[in-house]
Amino acid sequence: MQPFLIQSGTLALHGLTFGEGDEIVIGLHGWLDNCHSFIPMLKNTQLEGKWYCLDFPGHGHSDWRSGDAHYYFVDYIDDIYNFITKITDKKVHLVGHSMGAMAAGLFASCFAEKVKSVTMIEGFGVITTPSNDVVQQLRQAILNRRRTNKKAPRSYESKQTIYQARALMSDLPIDLIALLMDRNIAQSGGKWVLTTDPKLKNHSGFRFDEQQCIAIINEINVPCQLILGTVGYPFVRDNINDYSRYYKDLTVTELEGGHHCHMQNPVKCLQQIQGFMLQNGAC
Repeated sequence: MQPFLIQSGTLALHGLTFGEGDEIVIGLHGWLDNCHSFIPMLKNTQLEGKWYCLDFPGHGHSDWRSGDAHYYFVDYIDDIYNFITKITDKKVHLVGHSMGAMAAGLFASCFAEKVKSVTMIEGFGVITTPSNDVVQQLRQAILNRRRTNKKAPRSYESKQTIYQARALMSDLPIDLIALLMDRNIAQSGGKWVLTTDPKLKNHSGFRFDEQQCIAIINEINVPCQLILGTVGYPFVRDNINDYSRYYKDLTVTELEGGHHCHMQNPVKCLQQIQGFMLQNGAC
């Protein structure tokens, strides 16, 4: 496990690498997580190829977007493109969790020439908004930004307080929450603060609608697999019902665990990912 830093435009993107080899795997974490999401799967393990697990902008150790910028989902596709072109000119395997899974699918739709395979963990399609709600979506996003901008940064007496707060919104045990959150927090003035950009919690100003989601999936021309947790998020299964028939090459597997099944069931999840890679272009 080695840290890396890649300059992508004006942003410094940080992360961790695991393994060695000719195959390149890009690990893309979920919303408000970071590259530590992949440590349980990848540490002390024989890997097929070299993994680059990235902190998206605003997360982990990576730079925040500028003060006048916001976090649009589509901009993560640009981040992934810049990152891949910095590290290799070969096709890569994409492995994404939750938001990272949706970003991996959209990237493969736009840039299939750079992708060998896509593994989506507890994330499928994209989050959509009905066309008739687009004005309300934008209105709510702008009003939410005003409220967020007025909030003072919050500090905590201990790391354990932050862990407990995350536990209220997570299916993970405290040890795995600590693994994730230790990369998203720092000590300041004797207290602890979150280092994730507060603007990540702003409402989305734009989302695709259902027909646009279908159009995105129709353009994915690389093998895809979806890994589900047995007690994962219901919206992922809803998206399977709505969109799975539009994929040209899709395998669906269920593993014991919740939304973070790759952390809760890391050995079996990695076996599934590497087996799929071997079937689709890995040496």
